Amino acid sequence: MKKIASLAIMAGMILCSCTKGFEEMNVNPTNPTGTDIGPLFNGVVSTLTFQGNEMFYLDNEIFYPESELGALISDAWGNYQIGTQAVWDNYYNALSNIRDIESRFDDECAAMGDDEYCDKARAQLIVLKAFKTFKVTDMFGDIPYSEAGKIWYNTQNTSFQKPKFDSQESIYKSLLEELVWARGILNNPVNVTSLGNNYYSLGSYDVLYANNYEKWGKIANSLILKHGMRMRDKDPDFADTLLVTAYNLPVIDDYYYSGNGGFILWPSYLTTGIGDVNWSFREHRNLRMGETVFAQMSSTPDPTGKDIFDLRMYVFFDTNHKTDEFPDGAWVGYPQIRTASTPSEGGSPYERSRDANYQFKGPSCIYSPFNYYMIRDNSDEVGFMPKVLMSAAEVCFIKAEMMIKGIVPNSGIELDDMIRKGIEMSYLLWLQPHDVDYNPTWKYTYPGLDTILSNSDIWAVSYSYSSNLMNQLIYMNPNFDYSEESYLKLIYQQRWLDLFRQPGEAWSLARRTFMTPTTTNHQKLTSYRMPYPPTEITYNYDNYLQQVSKMTHGDSRETKVWWMTK
Repeated sequence: MKKIASLAIMAGMILCSCTKGFEEMNVNPTNPTGTDIGPLFNGVVSTLTFQGNEMFYLDNEIFYPESELGALISDAWGNYQIGTQAVWDNYYNALSNIRDIESRFDDECAAMGDDEYCDKARAQLIVLKAFKTFKVTDMFGDIPYSEAGKIWYNTQNTSFQKPKFDSQESIYKSLLEELVWARGILNNPVNVTSLGNNYYSLGSYDVLYANNYEKWGKIANSLILKHGMRMRDKDPDFADTLLVTAYNLPVIDDYYYSGNGGFILWPSYLTTGIGDVNWSFREHRNLRMGETVFAQMSSTPDPTGKDIFDLRMYVFFDTNHKTDEFPDGAWVGYPQIRTASTPSEGGSPYERSRDANYQFKGPSCIYSPFNYYMIRDNSDEVGFMPKVLMSAAEVCFIKAEMMIKGIVPNSGIELDDMIRKGIEMSYLLWLQPHDVDYNPTWKYTYPGLDTILSNSDIWAVSYSYSSNLMNQLIYMNPNFDYSEESYLKLIYQQRWLDLFRQPGEAWSLARRTFMTPTTTNHQKLTSYRMPYPPTEITYNYDNYLQQVSKMTHGDSRETKVWWMTK
């Protein structure tokens, strides 16, 4: 299994890490501290980057075809347990660090004689804990949580050695309540305690936002919106109170990457996981652009690409091999459901040999692959693919859904404006140059793309472009009748496209709504959750058996997670 390079993963559940190149912790000079909370905090931050085994066995094998953001040219290998084990280990190693930090915060507060001394840093940690925990419980359902990660300080407590499973409902509600508290702390510019403005600071150890609490507060509030909506159908009374408040507070509102307001990471911010993206595609050559996603971005299946109306197509995907008929290659979506007449597919579209000869994808590559530059992920270049954790566009689409469902007022004009803003933010994320130091190389994937982009409105009047695209989407859909269902399908379609590099999140959107794009007569989903990994069965067997006895279809993909109501 590929390991995260900068992490020293120890036996059991303990992970300690140190991120290279950081200064000493920036605490208030009148109250210096010698603890190592900062490196531990960045040990958690480092786990935000996904491992190759997760991307290979889950993203590429399961989540892309399940969400229909991609298609497999052959059946999945069936080794999903390698991927689920990677996710499980990553989370519980990080959770051990989180529990350790929480305990150290208690010690710091006790030493200072003030319970609020570490509140700012606690709030930052809660954001990381919530993000990581939501991801794992959304994938598996009920998981060990309240007793998990605590064995490092109490080896005699058998419940900590073999933690119980907590219900997804209890985990969700606990995390959302913690995020509400964290948001309040982070949004308060002055932490008024008995010590005045003198409070514990992570200082330079915060590699994400350089201790900008306003940005941390935006992430906290955005997560409340996202996961409040995810569980709303199950408990609207609990969710709506949170959602109404969160709607009117600051959220992620910028398409830029970390340091500029987004929750999106360049691999160069962290020294971990470099090469994993390319490895997962290079070793897994079976992923192609599917006919479902192609149909959402081109008005016809014309292989010349003349009917492509969504410019993100040129960022997400690539043409097939070049021929005399198609000297730049053709745009061909792989059937979402293979038949006996489907031609066999081959080629090597993800090999690094294409650095020297970009057009050589192999003569047997007859279907469009993913954008090579987007998955190139090379450690010695700055233009490789970032890790999207949550985007401003997704927040806009969540807000639009809230309007449609009557959670917040909707004048009609406000709804259209929010959808257009979401499209605009997505386009800016994927198509605009961002920073002189991080100018994406993926925009060079298609010959003539610079000309296409320069001739589009997005460079000059991005709002106008998003309006035109929205109008086109409505015009091309003869069934669009401005009803709640029509608007929801449009919102989910655009959110689904923006989640292109988050196939697990697209899968969650599909599981919750059953309204994301799909091929006609295609069975929408085959997996509602992922089975628990082998180690949990081996080392926590009694609790595992007790948990499985409560599950409708046992520890299988057919058992729905708590928040699924359809």
